[in-house]
Amino acid sequence: MRETSLADGMKLVRWWLRSSAAATVLAILLCLAPAARAIEGNPLRPPDTSSPRATLQGFIELTDHIYRNVTGALESYLASERLYLGAEEREKHRTGFMHASDAIRYLDVSDVPPVLPDTVAMERLVQLKEILDRIDLPAIADVPDPQQMAQMASKRWRLPNTEIDIVRLENGPRAGEYLFSASTVNRLPEFYKLVRHLPYNPGPGATLDKLFRTASQDKSATVYDGFLSSPVGLRYLIPPRWMLDLPRWAKVRFLEVATWQWLGLGIGLTVAAVIIMAGRWIGRLQAVEDHDAPSQRWQALAPPIAVVVVAGLVVPLFTSLLRIGGTVRMVVEYGATGALYFGATWLAVSVSVLAGELLVASERLTPRSLDSQLIRLGTRLIGLIAAAAILIRCGDELGFPAYSILAGLGVGGLAVALAAQSTIANLIGSMLIALEKPFRVGHLVRISGSEGTVEDVGFRSTRIRTADNTLVSIPSSTVVNTTVENLTSRIKRRERFFLQVTCDTPREKLEAVIAGIRQLIIDHPSAEERTCEVHFNNFGESSLDILVIFHLQVTTYADELREREAILLGIMTLLEDAGVELAFPTRTLHLTGAAENSAARPRAVPAPIGFASRS
Repeated sequence: MRETSLADGMKLVRWWLRSSAAATVLAILLCLAPAARAIEGNPLRPPDTSSPRATLQGFIELTDHIYRNVTGALESYLASERLYLGAEEREKHRTGFMHASDAIRYLDVSDVPPVLPDTVAMERLVQLKEILDRIDLPAIADVPDPQQMAQMASKRWRLPNTEIDIVRLENGPRAGEYLFSASTVNRLPEFYKLVRHLPYNPGPGATLDKLFRTASQDKSATVYDGFLSSPVGLRYLIPPRWMLDLPRWAKVRFLEVATWQWLGLGIGLTVAAVIIMAGRWIGRLQAVEDHDAPSQRWQALAPPIAVVVVAGLVVPLFTSLLRIGGTVRMVVEYGATGALYFGATWLAVSVSVLAGELLVASERLTPRSLDSQLIRLGTRLIGLIAAAAILIRCGDELGFPAYSILAGLGVGGLAVALAAQSTIANLIGSMLIALEKPFRVGHLVRISGSEGTVEDVGFRSTRIRTADNTLVSIPSSTVVNTTVENLTSRIKRRERFFLQVTCDTPREKLEAVIAGIRQLIIDHPSAEERTCEVHFNNFGESSLDILVIFHLQVTTYADELREREAILLGIMTLLEDAGVELAFPTRTLHLTGAAENSAARPRAVPAPIGFASRS
C-alpha cells in the first residue's frame, strides 16, 4: 500500500512538473499527446480485438483516419499565406490524433518500460503503419475471424511473408484479446529500416508522404521522418512555414534527429546546466555563512531541487517542444528519469536532515545533547527509508522488476552489513546510548579507564575531554559493552582518609580529638551526619591512626574540593588547639655496648699519601 502511494505521488509530481511546463508555453503540448476520444456513437466502446481480422482491420482504419485529418490540416495551411495555423487547421490536427490512444491499444506494449510508454508507443504506431503501407496485405476475408481462430490449435496468426504476429494474450488485464505481439512491437524499428525504401501503396499514407516531401523539399523523407522532425511543437513560437523552409543542412538527420533539433537540444541542455550550477552555487553559500543558522540550512535544498526541476521540467519541455524521437529520445528519457529520482532521493535525505535540525532548534535543545542526536537519528532514518522506496520506484519505472530490486538490495545490504559490522555496531550503540541516556553532554564520566567531561555523542563514537585536555574518542559499541561511571550524577561524594598523630599522644587528648573531629564534620553544612564515622583505627609503625569517613552532599568536583578543604583546615585548627601533633615516618636505632667495642678494637694507622717506587 505504501509503495503504491509513493508511486502515485511520484507520478503526480512528474505530471505537475510537465503540466506546468506546458502551461507556460500556452499549452503547446496539447497537440503532441492523443486527445480525448470523440468516437461516434458510444465513446466508451473499446477497440475490437476479438480476432486477428478485427485487430488488423481496426488498426488500418484508425490510422488511415488519422492520416487523412493530418493531410487535411497540412493542405489547408499550405494553401493559405498565414504564418501560424488557423483554428480550422488546429482542429483538424487535433481530430487527426484523437484516436491515437485507440490505435495504440492494438499493440502489446507490455515490454516497454514505464518511463517510455507514450514516446515508444507513438513511434511504434507510426512505424507499423509505415510498414503496412509498403507491403502486400492479404484480403481482410482471408484473415481469421473469431470462429476460425477457435478451431485453430495455435492462437497466433502471422502476416503472410513477414514476421509480424498477432497473438492472443493469455494473462493480464487484457487476456483473451488479439494484439500485435510484444516481440513484434520491439522489432518494428528493424522491420521499418528494411522496408523504408519501398514505395507506398495507394492510400492515405502515400498522399501524406507526397504532401510532406513537397512542403519540406526533402525528397528522401518519409512520414515517420516527418513525425520525428515535425515543427508542430514550436507552432506558437515559430511559424511552421519558417520551419518547413529551413535550409537543407538544418534538416540533415543524425540518429533520427534533425540538425535544428540537435541545436535546440543543446540550448536546452545549456539551460539545464545553468540551473544546476545556480543550485550548486546557492547550496555552497552555507559553507561561507553561519552553518548553524536555520536560513542557511534551507540553502542545502537548492542543489537537489535544481536537479528535480531540470529532470522533471526543463528536459521534458525541450524534448517535447522539439519533438525529439528515436534512440536519442529514449536515452534522454532514461537519463532524465534517473536524474529525477536521484534528485528526489537526494531531496528526501536533505529534507530529513533539515527537519531534524529544525526540530532541535524549535525545542531549544542543546545541539550535541542525546535528545538532539536521537531526533536527528530518527529523521535521518525516515529519510533513508523514503530514499530506498524512491530508488525502488525508480528501478520499476526504468523497467527493472521491483522484486529484483528488492532482492538486489537484500544481497547488497547483507554484503554491506558483513563489511561494516563495526560501523553498524557503533550506530546501534549510539541509538542505545540515546535511548537509555547513561550520561549527557557536560557530564563527568569514567569509561574504559578514561575519565573526563563528555563533549559530544555522535553516531559512531563518544568524545570526552580528560583532565589534561586530551580529547578521547570511544566507539559507541565499546561504551554500551563496558562499565560507565557517571560521576556527575552522584548526589554525594564519599571521603575517606587516615589522620596519623604521634605515638606519645595521651589517651585523653586522643579521645578529645576524635570527638572534636566528629562534631566538626557533623556541624559542617555539606556533610552528611548519618554516614559520619571517626574512630581510632590502628597502631601504625610510627603513628596512631584515626580513620575518618564521611559524605559530602555536592554534585561537582570543584564543590567537593572546596568543602573537603574547609573540613581539613578545621581539623588542623582542632589539632593545634588540643596540642596534638601529626606524625611523620620516623625510625629510632638503639646501640648497646658501643664503648667497650670501641676500646678493644685496634686503631688503624693512616697510610701516607704519595707514590711508592718498586725496585
